[in-house]
Amino acid sequence: MLFTALVALLVTLVLWALYFRRSRLPNEPPLDRGAVPWLGHALAFGKDAAKFLSKMKEKHGDIFTVQAAGKFVTVLLDPHSYDAVVWESNNKLDFNKYACLLMERMFDVRLPDYDPATEKAMMKLHLQNKSLHMLTKAMFSNLNTILLHDREKLSPEWKEEGLFAFGYSVMMRAGYLTLYGNESVHYNNPLLQTKDLEHSAEVYNEFYQLDQLLMKLARSMLSTEEKKEATRIKKHLWELLSRRRLNAKVNRSSWLDSYRSHLEELGVDDVMQSKALLLQLWATQGNAGPAAFWLLFFLLKHPDAMAAVQAELESVYKGKGQETEAIKQEDLDSTPTFDSVLSETLRLTGTPFITREVLEDMPLKLADGREYRLRKGDRLCLFPYLSPQMDSEVYKDPEKFKYDRFLNADGTKKEDFYKGGKKLKYYNMPWGAGNNVCIGKLHAINSIKQFVFILLTNFDLELKDPDEKIPSFDTSRYGFGMVQPRSDVKIHYKRKKSVRW
Repeated sequence: MLFTALVALLVTLVLWALYFRRSRLPNEPPLDRGAVPWLGHALAFGKDAAKFLSKMKEKHGDIFTVQAAGKFVTVLLDPHSYDAVVWESNNKLDFNKYACLLMERMFDVRLPDYDPATEKAMMKLHLQNKSLHMLTKAMFSNLNTILLHDREKLSPEWKEEGLFAFGYSVMMRAGYLTLYGNESVHYNNPLLQTKDLEHSAEVYNEFYQLDQLLMKLARSMLSTEEKKEATRIKKHLWELLSRRRLNAKVNRSSWLDSYRSHLEELGVDDVMQSKALLLQLWATQGNAGPAAFWLLFFLLKHPDAMAAVQAELESVYKGKGQETEAIKQEDLDSTPTFDSVLSETLRLTGTPFITREVLEDMPLKLADGREYRLRKGDRLCLFPYLSPQMDSEVYKDPEKFKYDRFLNADGTKKEDFYKGGKKLKYYNMPWGAGNNVCIGKLHAINSIKQFVFILLTNFDLELKDPDEKIPSFDTSRYGFGMVQPRSDVKIHYKRKKSVRW
């Protein structure tokens, strides 16, 4: 007992020594270590980053350093100054180190000689430009399979389901088939469509269970039982994404084949390849479904927005209906009202951190002329959700959904937003910015548009409770992309007797 007490005392003394070792040096941002040695503000930061960082901003201003689980994190909340971070050289502010940490914690991925610049260049080649057309066409066909060939969804009678479960399932399954392949080259073979439906459902069901544990995995907070469950689910998904399984697929995207070749060139074995492909499944599909949920929820809650979107879709897509094999890119680019609805949805619910590791002591000059010193070994973090996205100086009534917030009076895209009397370059940042902007942005936008188009064309849907309130956020997901609701929203839907458009 005495020995244990002495060890505990020694550990406490070490922690207090570490706690008081750090002090604010001249020209460094305000420092807030928190009341608990080493742990600092980690619990409050992880539980509700928006609430915690809002309090810190009120206390310290738009730049400050906090301690969280032994790490010192400098948070910058001045959008005019974001350029100084998002375009800084990786030799000074590095994205890779923290990304690799999360890759290993969440997905057990360890890649030798990992070079994200090479990977991004490869992904850009296969997710943008000429390749985008093929992805859009494949996504349209797979959305049709999931929505219009699943017997459970084809009843002419009203059916009840959770909107989040509905949207996430459809988007993830269609996205998975688009990138990872089908059972047959022929999308319209009923027997093989059934196999695609069954297989994509199996992948989604396992993926969704893992998704519910990912935030705890990222923070190393799983219980013993949760660790066992996470391991079981991941092993099943690794098998579903194994070389043997994927080699049997057709219609695989050029991205998939190129990424697998890239892993082979790195000398990655088959098991680690499956792990990396699970990571990519989350990276490519983890946000589109939640985004589609929020967009549909806001449309159902705001009849004026729904009417405006339906009128625009009817005008753009009239006569195309479900018989078409694809929607042209020029049509997808001709929906300013829908674009405004999507931008407003992402403004309200897109909450990624933009994070960099500080590799050397360096100055950080803000847009207003202030200059601070950043310390080597610290982490630098932007949280655009707080500013500019929910900043009342940038947006009037920022907590409210306004479908035309990103439209000018003449119906064109609005891009003029101001803070401190100065026009903002970054006024809405759900896709990130600078060197690490989302490579798959255009594919994701096309996919969401097509999903909503097919859904509104072929189904009637309504909220079970017209007075349904906006569900509260799962605040543990702040920093990891789209937030998810704490509880689902029930909808009624049925297949239309005839396609109006």
